[in-house]
Amino acid sequence: MRSRMATVAMTLLVGSPLIGQEISPNAPKFVKTLTAPGLEVRYLDFLWDAAAFDALENGGAHPAARRSWVLARLMLTHDPLRWQGTLIPVGPALLVLNPARGKAGSTLELRYIDMREVFVDMNVIAEPPEGETYQKVPAAFKKVDGIAPNLTLSLQEKGGTYDLGVQYGNNTATVTLTR
Repeated sequence: MRSRMATVAMTLLVGSPLIGQEISPNAPKFVKTLTAPGLEVRYLDFLWDAAAFDALENGGAHPAARRSWVLARLMLTHDPLRWQGTLIPVGPALLVLNPARGKAGSTLELRYIDMREVFVDMNVIAEPPEGETYQKVPAAFKKVDGIAPNLTLSLQEKGGTYDLGVQYGNNTATVTLTR
C-alpha cells in the first residue's frame, strides 16, 4: 500500500508541472532504453526535422543549430570502455551532437556529467550541462535510403565491442566502444 501511495504521490508531483503547459508537436513522446552487458543507453525519440539536422551538420540560422543536443545518456555499470582510444570510466556520460561552427563541421562528443545536477523536462531536448569531455570527434553521418520518423538508436554487443548506432531521419552514425 505504501508503495502504491508513493507512486501516486510521485506521479502527481512530477506530472503537475505539465498541467496547463502547451506541448510542442515536435516534443518527444518516450524515453527509450537499450541495454547490453555493462552498458545502459537512454534517449528521447524526438521527431525528424530535416532543416534542423542540416543546420546542425552544416551551420545555419535554424534554432536547432544554436546549441548542442544530447542524443543519449550512457551508463557504464561494470567496466570502463574506450572510444577512439580514450578511456570512458564507469558511470554516466552523455553522447552530444555539437553543431557546426564556421568552417568546423559538427562533432560527436562523450561527456561526463554529474547526474545529481541534472533534471529532466520532457518537453525539451535540453542543452547538455557542462562536464568533462572524454572525447570529441567529427560527426560522420552517412545518408541512407530509409527515413526514421524519430531518433532511433541501436546497440549491438559482440565480443567486448559495442556499436551504438544513431539514426536521425535518413542520417546514420556509429559510435564504437571497446573493452
